[in-house]
Amino acid sequence: MYVTRLSHLVQIPKAKQNIVVTVGEDEPGHPILRVWNITHKLADSGCVRYVHLSTLTKTQAPINVTCIVVSDNMSNMAIGLVDGTVWLFYKHDITREQRYKVIHRDKAAITGLAFNKEVALFVATETAVHSYKKVTDNNPIQTFLSSEGCGLGLCLLTDHHQYHQFLIAPKNKFLFFTVDDPGNNLPMDGTRSHIAWYKGGLVSVSFARRTMLKQDSICDLTIYDMSNKFIGFTGTFPPVKALLVEWGSLYVIGKNNELYKLNEKGIQEKIEILKRKCLYDDAIQLAKNNQDDHMNLIKAHGDHLASKGDHDGAITKYIGTIGHVEPSYVIRKFLDARRIHNLTQYLEALHEANVANQDHTTLLLNCYTKLKNVQKLEQFIRSDGELNFDVETAIKVCRQATYFDDAAYLAKKFNQYDWFVHIQIEDKQDYRTALDYINELPCLDKKKENVKNFGKQLMDHLPEEMTEFLINLCNDTEDPPPPEEFIPLFVNRNDCLILFLEAIVSHHPDASSQVYNALLELYLRDSQKEECREKRTEQVVEMLQSETARYDPDHALLLMQLYRLQPGIVILCEKRGLYQHVLDCYCENNDYKSIMELCWRRGKEEASLWIQALRYFAVREDDESRLHVSEILQYIEQRNLLPPLMVVKALSENAKTPISVLMDYLTRHIALEEEQTKENEVLIKKYSEEATKMREEIKKLKSEPVIFQTNKCTQCVKKLNLPAVHLLCKHSWHQQCFEELADLEEDCPVCSHENRQTLEHLKSLDQMENVDQQFFRSVENAPDPFTAVADFFAKGVYNKPVVIDGEKKAKIALNRSRPRIPVSESRTRSQALINKTSEYRDVSRSASIKDTGIREAVIFENSPPDLVGAPIPDSSDHNNPFAATPDTAPSNPFSSETGETNPFSSETGETNPFAVEEEDDAGNPFAEDTNPFGNDSVKSSPVQFMG
Repeated sequence: MYVTRLSHLVQIPKAKQNIVVTVGEDEPGHPILRVWNITHKLADSGCVRYVHLSTLTKTQAPINVTCIVVSDNMSNMAIGLVDGTVWLFYKHDITREQRYKVIHRDKAAITGLAFNKEVALFVATETAVHSYKKVTDNNPIQTFLSSEGCGLGLCLLTDHHQYHQFLIAPKNKFLFFTVDDPGNNLPMDGTRSHIAWYKGGLVSVSFARRTMLKQDSICDLTIYDMSNKFIGFTGTFPPVKALLVEWGSLYVIGKNNELYKLNEKGIQEKIEILKRKCLYDDAIQLAKNNQDDHMNLIKAHGDHLASKGDHDGAITKYIGTIGHVEPSYVIRKFLDARRIHNLTQYLEALHEANVANQDHTTLLLNCYTKLKNVQKLEQFIRSDGELNFDVETAIKVCRQATYFDDAAYLAKKFNQYDWFVHIQIEDKQDYRTALDYINELPCLDKKKENVKNFGKQLMDHLPEEMTEFLINLCNDTEDPPPPEEFIPLFVNRNDCLILFLEAIVSHHPDASSQVYNALLELYLRDSQKEECREKRTEQVVEMLQSETARYDPDHALLLMQLYRLQPGIVILCEKRGLYQHVLDCYCENNDYKSIMELCWRRGKEEASLWIQALRYFAVREDDESRLHVSEILQYIEQRNLLPPLMVVKALSENAKTPISVLMDYLTRHIALEEEQTKENEVLIKKYSEEATKMREEIKKLKSEPVIFQTNKCTQCVKKLNLPAVHLLCKHSWHQQCFEELADLEEDCPVCSHENRQTLEHLKSLDQMENVDQQFFRSVENAPDPFTAVADFFAKGVYNKPVVIDGEKKAKIALNRSRPRIPVSESRTRSQALINKTSEYRDVSRSASIKDTGIREAVIFENSPPDLVGAPIPDSSDHNNPFAATPDTAPSNPFSSETGETNPFSSETGETNPFAVEEEDDAGNPFAEDTNPFGNDSVKSSPVQFMG
């Protein structure tokens, strides 16, 4: 390798190839540079061969190399000499022939060289330190760093933990340099013989103190943890020849060729050692640098300081654990009142870290208030930075501590609308500010909510302003709230409520009935006061007469009666047609003129007003009342509203009423009664004659044959040919014509229309609805009410129908060819007989017997003898106009209740000559077997003749 000696050897660890650079001598004073690739070996001997060789002596003068350095990228290499010269080799690859130049000259020997990451060169001599940038340029930039140098081998380049600084070790200190920085001074006693850099730490070998040990007999080896700023190791060794940092370990070579290896302890072991020595700061720094969990160390340090009474130092450490240690653990340690300032400091840090909750905010504000630190309090809540506390909690605490201005500031700043109004009204009693703030709120719902919550207080203290605000709120917004929601706010403020409701009604005529009802009641209340009675009464009348006012009529009428406002009662009652109430109102006030005007105006629609007015004036004793009585009597007489007896009774209630008031009325009425009596007597005589005539006709029909002399058909007016049909109504038909026209076999086609109308009229009376109303209306409008009543009873409207079992009463079989009285004639005569005679008034419904091959027959129960046996149409086809309904059956003149005896009842033993017994049909001379007009061969028509 080298003949004489190997003086320097440099391995380049970051090179892609395993490159080693050596400097040695084959001849003394003539150094040779060789570059070796240890992966290339000779085939025959297996020895490593060099890839480049260069002779450093360019002249015959001997030179001595003191140090050598190669850049990490192997592009540059510097060699320092004893004569103070530095050679720089550069050509991008040291394994090949390179150019070189002298980059530095000095009087002192070169003691150290180093390249940093930017390929800047540090040069250390015995007396100075220099740096060169852009070393490959023709004019590199030189910087003088220090006038203090170091011995040979007492300089090095630190790693990334110390930012690749250049370090020298002169006596009693260490100096650190960057390319442009003169360097930092780290004092350290002693003279160093060797230094090295090991895992972020500075390894220093110094001589022991001569006062204790013999010179050069022992050395002190110290390892300084430069990152964590503590001494990691101290030990004594025999004289040291060299320090070697390789393979991740530190080796110490002694002068006697001893080799010592120093093993580094683990991180946790180091930390535990530091904790036992109470070096918590060093332990924390060590954990940080090794990216280990250091929060527990900070917490342990805080606990240690707190146990020693250093609460200020402890709280500083606890603040460093925020986010990792539960705040309650720290807060419990400082709840003592003497430690409140420490607690405040910790709580402030919690809020700055944005990890505080509501309880922390409350506690911090309470601390400020306890300390009376208003400046801190305002600084906390009025800061312009990011919000780091709960606003609502802060407001509550400030209110509790009577810092109302600060609470209001927070509420307004962070749009806590409700809280701001709360504070202004309940705490500061500043009602005007609260109202202005509510008025400025952007949200209508918030306005409504605050008005509902605080409207009563605002109304009590600012009635006019609050009323104006509510009017604007309900009238000037796009979606106004219902005004009736705010009516409860005006308790004991009727004047303001009137203004509010009037504004609502004028702006919103379609307001709800609740608004109008409330305004109407307020007007009525004010009308009880003398000073504003006239004005309020006019307003009430105007509202009641308005077509757009939407008040509730029932409620309004109740209010009018409650407050006894006559004009209002009159208007409402007239609108609803309650004229009786209007008249009562006028009567209470003895308003004669209004009474008569109402009677003349509404008397035609409601005649009872005249009667009521008569009764009112009848008890009055003044002359005007008597004039009105005369006027009313004249109208009653014209309309026949009251019977004379009731008129006399009404006027007799006042004992002082003179007979002259009634004289003319009674005279006229008596004369009218006499005239009507005469007319009735004439009618009675007429009806009696007609009844007598009808009885005779019925008797003839029962006992004498009927002679038909018509020889032409009623329909075709042709001569009658057999078979023909003859009816008792004196109409005759061809059988073919009769069958073509007749709806029923026994009905005459000519007379059936009139008969049917009569039957339908009677049937409509039976099925009539609201009979009572029609009855009373007829009685009221009839000139003679008693005649109307008699007419209704004569029609059997109120008769009770009675159903008679025909099979038990009688069985009368009539031949189909037997002559029968037509329906129209029979009913007309019977009706006239019943209406015009007074002998028998009660007629009951007929009974019918239906049997196969037997004609239906009808009898009258409790009928007069003249009517018994009269043929009546089939009850199944026509309704009996004289039948009584079950509910309205008239009394039987021969019942046991009247005391009369039925001459044909079974009790008297008399026998009805016209009755048909179940066992013997011979009692009827016109029975089917003995009827001279009977014809067994033809039974399809009442009377038929066969040719």
